[in-house]
Amino acid sequence: MRHPNRAILRERHITPTIDDLIHDLNGATVFSKLDLNSGYHQLELAPESRYITTFSTHKGLRRYTRLNFGTSSAAEVFQNAIQQVLSGIDGVRNVSDDIIIFGRDQAAHDKALHAVFERLRSKNLTLNIDKCEYNKSSIEFFGYVFSGNGVSPDPKKVSAIRNTSLPTNAHEVRSFLGMTNYCSRFIPNYSSITDPLRALTKSDQPWTWTSQHQQAFDQLKDLLTSDTVLAYFNPHKEATIIVDDSPVGLGAIFCQDQRIVAYASRSLTPVEQRYSQTGREALGVLFACHHFHLYIYGTKFSIITDHKPLERIFSNPSAPNARLERWALKLQPYHFTISYSPGKTNPADYLSRHPLATTHSSTASTQAEEYISFLANYTTPKAMTVDEVKQFTRIDPTLQCVSDALHNNSWHSVLSTPDPRVNLHDLKAFHQIRDELTVSTDHDLVLRSHRLILPHALRQRALHIAHEGHQGLTKTKQLLREKIWFPGIDGLMKKLIDNCLACQATVVQQPFEPLRMTELPQAPWQQLSVDFCGPLPSGDMLFVVIDEYSRYPEVEIVRSTSANTVIPKLDRILSTHGIPREIKSDNGPPFQSHSFAQFAQYMGFHHRKITPEWPKANSESERFMRTIQKTLRAAHLENKNWKQELFLFLRNYRATPHSTTGISPAELLFGRKLAVKLPEVVPTSPSRSQFADIDLKKKEKMKVYADTAAKAKPHSFQVGDTVLVRQKRVNKLSSPYNKHPYTIVKIKGSMITARNATSYITRNRSQFKKITITTHQQDHVPDPFDDEETNIPTPDHPAEIRRYPTRENRRPQNA
Repeated sequence: MRHPNRAILRERHITPTIDDLIHDLNGATVFSKLDLNSGYHQLELAPESRYITTFSTHKGLRRYTRLNFGTSSAAEVFQNAIQQVLSGIDGVRNVSDDIIIFGRDQAAHDKALHAVFERLRSKNLTLNIDKCEYNKSSIEFFGYVFSGNGVSPDPKKVSAIRNTSLPTNAHEVRSFLGMTNYCSRFIPNYSSITDPLRALTKSDQPWTWTSQHQQAFDQLKDLLTSDTVLAYFNPHKEATIIVDDSPVGLGAIFCQDQRIVAYASRSLTPVEQRYSQTGREALGVLFACHHFHLYIYGTKFSIITDHKPLERIFSNPSAPNARLERWALKLQPYHFTISYSPGKTNPADYLSRHPLATTHSSTASTQAEEYISFLANYTTPKAMTVDEVKQFTRIDPTLQCVSDALHNNSWHSVLSTPDPRVNLHDLKAFHQIRDELTVSTDHDLVLRSHRLILPHALRQRALHIAHEGHQGLTKTKQLLREKIWFPGIDGLMKKLIDNCLACQATVVQQPFEPLRMTELPQAPWQQLSVDFCGPLPSGDMLFVVIDEYSRYPEVEIVRSTSANTVIPKLDRILSTHGIPREIKSDNGPPFQSHSFAQFAQYMGFHHRKITPEWPKANSESERFMRTIQKTLRAAHLENKNWKQELFLFLRNYRATPHSTTGISPAELLFGRKLAVKLPEVVPTSPSRSQFADIDLKKKEKMKVYADTAAKAKPHSFQVGDTVLVRQKRVNKLSSPYNKHPYTIVKIKGSMITARNATSYITRNRSQFKKITITTHQQDHVPDPFDDEETNIPTPDHPAEIRRYPTRENRRPQNA
């Protein structure tokens, strides 16, 4: 299957890890294990895929009809198939063909087991009865032993490690560490213990087995006993993390109710080993929180450290250096308290001095689990009852003072000599509405009309309850006023909504500012606006350049918005009208490129880019886009060539007075009105008289110089003269004139028309040479190899030029 596996696209499906199993089996006391019979062979291959598994035997070619073990994607496909079969059943997980069923009690276990049997029967999946185990208080699964007390390593794997012989080379040490790493979660300070052994696996380390290596080897085997049991994590119990560091590693222990749930350790990199003591201790706290993220995110927990400065560092908003400040920001999602414990009583000290060889990132819970945990502990306000209001009213000094004032009518004495515990601002607010207040007989409720007045301890909670569903400020205040009241309720509610990130992110605000009108440039073609229109259905785009002084548009059709396409088009426009002082554009791809910046520097204009995502800043070109798009849509509806319609539109637009300036763009830019297809009287330019005489004098001077240099003289040709015509030179033997003479039939200025027996020809007089020939020479037969000017054959008068030859119609002859 090596060659087929190269072409097979592997599927990716999640396989449960040991952390997932430990999390799911938390609290389970009854277990069963099922083993699918023949594993992969229970899945049938599609007929169109079977030929891929063809193989040769001594009896000919054979192929699989069931999923075989050699296929590269078999493991993922099989895991996903069995997982889909068991989906929706609580208390069951599978790893490949092994299925574990568990329950908190016998009834839950039996229910899950019955559901699994029914599901397997409906899918025609069979079990291997010899490998199935039922109704166990502890069970071996996936290399671990799970029971009601917790999880421990498989005794068979521990026995294999304890009975292994001494390694004799680096390769055997590496294999031994691979075996022990599987059970590293049960070994405190694993990485520190294995540090001498890991040194032997380095390529530049010579092989020398010393007493230090022997001690580490024996210590690993002694720590791996079947009595090692880690407790399950209980989300309802408070968690404690004990952290410590050493010069070579970090260590952490996760505990609940004085029972160890998990160990964690890792070695320090060479750079981390150079950190200060405080830096390593703070890194240990960060490592522990990230490693146990699955257990502690969204809950309150405590951290114990033997480095007392950490208490002040993580309780102070400003860290002493940038590294610690960075780590403090990473720890902000966690809600913990840190306390000091001397190193001699810190059990994580041993872990830190014997760290893991590599850093293992903890298995993170899904985003849904994290979000639910966060909401359950922080964001979801719990319902409020009247009994709670009574309870907190009895201990609220301000409300008790109000109750006494209302009962004894002693407002004057209360306001003049208030209790220091009483909120004087609230007390004055109650005094202003004292006629609306009512107190219960037990002095445990104060009402304003029909609304409860909340004590200070419940006000924020009530605001969060009223804001559930994220209604607006007006609606939320209306809801509050229906049930409760307290001084400053409107201001507190407004502050809560203003600080609600979800409300601020979902409510659209329209901060329209007054228009900032741009100043008219001092002269034409000084400030330009550029933009793109499109793409059009044809794939083309329009590159639009507009002069902000005259509003004169230039439009180029392009196929790409790259700088390599735009720069030549813009260069052509600037070569026609000149280089401006400034070009304004949006932040599109060509205008952000280094090539365009170099082009602007080379040409000497300033490139100004408008505010991103704010096209109104380039309003001149943006408004023109609406106009040009209307023309393109009209051409599409009328089934006309949109390019030709675009040119017609541009000609008329440039000649039409602009609504802002009152003058046509062409007249403002060129100083003249643009001629269109409409009739008009063209006035004489006022400046013509200023240069007409100069033009005449210059032309006369040019004529004299040219005629003198060319030794020009008037021609003496007359109608009827015999002439030769100059011909193109084909090779070195070609003569300057065609030897076949012509006769002049018409003279108009310097243009002469001549003819011979077969054709007419019209040339400038310089192309003719007057000759005198005899009749015998005229009757000479033309040489077919001579080069001759080919012209349209004519009779006595020039014939009309035809596109196609004349057709001669012949009637059919009678039989």
